[in-house]
Amino acid sequence: MWSMLFAISHLSLIFAVVMEQPVNPYVSVVMPVYNAAGYLDRSVRSVLEQTDGDLELICFNDASTDESSAILHRFAEADPRVRVIDSAVNVKQGGGRNRAMAAARGRYILFLDADDWLREDAVELCRAAATGAAADLVFFDYVRSSPTTGSESPCSPLGDDAAGMEGGALLKRVATRQTSIWSAMYDRRLFSGRGLTFPEGVFYEDNAIALAVQLGAQRPIKISEGLYYYRVDNGSVTRSLDNPQFFDRIESAVTLLNHLKRLGLYESYRDEIDNVFINQYYIHTVTGCVYRFSRVPMDRLRQVRQGIGQYMPGWRRNPYYHSLPVSRRLKIELHARFPRAIHLLVHLKRLLGGSGQA
Repeated sequence: MWSMLFAISHLSLIFAVVMEQPVNPYVSVVMPVYNAAGYLDRSVRSVLEQTDGDLELICFNDASTDESSAILHRFAEADPRVRVIDSAVNVKQGGGRNRAMAAARGRYILFLDADDWLREDAVELCRAAATGAAADLVFFDYVRSSPTTGSESPCSPLGDDAAGMEGGALLKRVATRQTSIWSAMYDRRLFSGRGLTFPEGVFYEDNAIALAVQLGAQRPIKISEGLYYYRVDNGSVTRSLDNPQFFDRIESAVTLLNHLKRLGLYESYRDEIDNVFINQYYIHTVTGCVYRFSRVPMDRLRQVRQGIGQYMPGWRRNPYYHSLPVSRRLKIELHARFPRAIHLLVHLKRLLGGSGQA
């Protein structure tokens, strides 16, 4: 009698543990966290309250100095789908994503920044799309959101018509327009075994691998649903001023180009990839030197002026660059050749109440 009750109790305990510890969830949501205590309630709940709950949330606490770790562990205690990795050393967002992905058990990966959130049916819709098309990559739209003002702006970087594209046509659109690493659900095999990890200790880490991962897909699809909410009222480095980490974008552009060549993807999309490099490495850096610093960092500007010709001789003949209006190309050339003069004009314009753009 007692032995039977003990056996039943033991089996019940095992069943409860198994039920609380899903071994192979459908998707792993990867979220690096650094001093995001004020945002975590919304971001974490947006995952845990998904209509399709076959998931795990892996939070990498990147040596936060606020209450982030305590908040994450409270969520983990209440829901076994939350796993927290605490780091004593700050490795930036790239390092956090790498470590969280190494611990991930899901077939698919979704990325979520700690200050953003998902629509409640994001996993459900991505799963339905992936299952129906046997897709290894599902792109989706996003929403630029400012909770402080209540404004929301739908964004479709690939275009609504991309939902009707398949295979190479869709990938060419991706190479032409680009979309963020967090605006898609990925089969984890697109990362594993291909030598694609995020650079660590730097910013603009997405730029270094996103396109290489995406162009490696065999069966990509796109759904026209805004499933990711991107917060625009925070203090992101991508929008900050006088920040030397702005120049991490230079090395990220070079890393991406090297990945694409190594993986044999470059020749299939040469013109598109060259255009991505021209923009990320050269144009955005040149204009950033003028508009994002109180004094023009001439050493960095000289670096990219010399480097663009070394990495990409004849870059001005790129069909995408050459198709820009003459006025746009002239503006780029003037910013590269006379940055201090334009910077002064911008400063004067701001003093007079103008927009601050030359």
